[in-house]
Formats: sequence, structure tokens, C-alpha cells
Amino acid sequence: MEIFLFLVGYYVNVVASGILLYKIWKYKSIYGLSVDTQAAYLLATIARCVWSMETRLIETKFAYLELFLSTCAATGLAFLCFQLYHTTSKHSTPFLRVYVTAPAALVLAFFFHPGDDWISLQILVSYTMFQEGLGLLPQLWLMRKMHEVEALTSHYVGLVVVARFIRMLFWCKMYFLGEHFLQLLFADICHTLLSADYMYLWFRKLQYGGRLIYSQSV
Repeated sequence: MEIFLFLVGYYVNVVASGILLYKIWKYKSIYGLSVDTQAAYLLATIARCVWSMETRLIETKFAYLELFLSTCAATGLAFLCFQLYHTTSKHSTPFLRVYVTAPAALVLAFFFHPGDDWISLQILVSYTMFQEGLGLLPQLWLMRKMHEVEALTSHYVGLVVVARFIRMLFWCKMYFLGEHFLQLLFADICHTLLSADYMYLWFRKLQYGGRLIYSQSV
């Protein structure tokens, strides 16, 4: 059951990436999207390709399929962002760029990872969680500056947050089973709290329709 929750979270993330791939392919533009967010997610996916092979996830074929789809999606989005970089001039504030968040996530992972060993594969597990958490911040910052959030982009971000919430349930389930990954749970809790105001607006959009005006929530 616990592995199921973990995989469902990432499959939701795959669906979100598919929506974004479709949007970029349709409009041939990355306007309104954060290049730093996609670069951060690619780094996190690469790290996950390393440590996933050393976990119980390899017990199910669905994990291999999910990791393959996630890698393809992250690589495809990063490539399209590079190819269509000229279609946007808006980027997040410097301290949220990937060249800042990636080292920050690595430092956090070094000091806050499961286990007692200073050097272990668990550092990469923590790095993935922290990098994914920090990775969404540039996109949220950019959407605030753009006032209105485009429909497909709003669904992409909403599903990414839902995916993280599902994985937060996974860490809670593991805690009650006696496997305490509090550092990783903390990363997902922070991610959820930082995007809570956006999710409130997104759910209202799903319920009532209309435009999603994110900057009014500041």
C-alpha cells in the first residue's frame, strides 16, 4: 500500500508533465513557464534514477515504467525549454534560479537525510525531495508576476502540488509503520504550505470556472 502511494504521486506528476508538453508543442512557446523549474526537476529525476534501483521500488514493474516515463518527460521538457528559450524573457528572481536552488538542495540533503551515516545513498534521496520542493518556487514566483495564469499552466502546477501531497501521505504512512523519514516529510510539508494559496485559487477555478488571477492572493 505504501509503495502504491509513492508511485501514484509520481504518476500524477507524469500526467502534469504530459499537459505541459502538450501546451509547449501546441503553442511553440514557453512564455509563462520557468526554465529553472524544469531544470530543477530534471536534476531531481536524474538523482532518482540512481537511488531508485537500491530501494524496494524495484519490486514492482510499475516503478520501472514510472521512472522511464518521468525521465522522458523531464528530459523532453528541459529540451523544449532550451530550444524555445528565445520565446520568453521572464525569469524568476536570481536567488530562485536553478544555479542557486540546486546547491542549496544538495547542502540540505547532506545535513538532513535518513540514517546516521554522513555519506550514503540517502543523500541523493533527500536531494531529490529538496530539489523538487525548491524547484517549484521559480514557477510560483513567475506566475505571481504575470498576474493571470494560463489555463494549461494552472493545471500543470496544480497537479504537481497534488502529486507532492500524495507523496506526503506516503511519508506519513511510513512514519506510522515505524520508518521515520521526517526530513523527507518536512520537505513535502514545506512544499505544500508554500503552494497552499495557489491551490486554493486553483480549486476555486475548477469549481466555478473563470480565470486564475494569482497575484491578487499576495
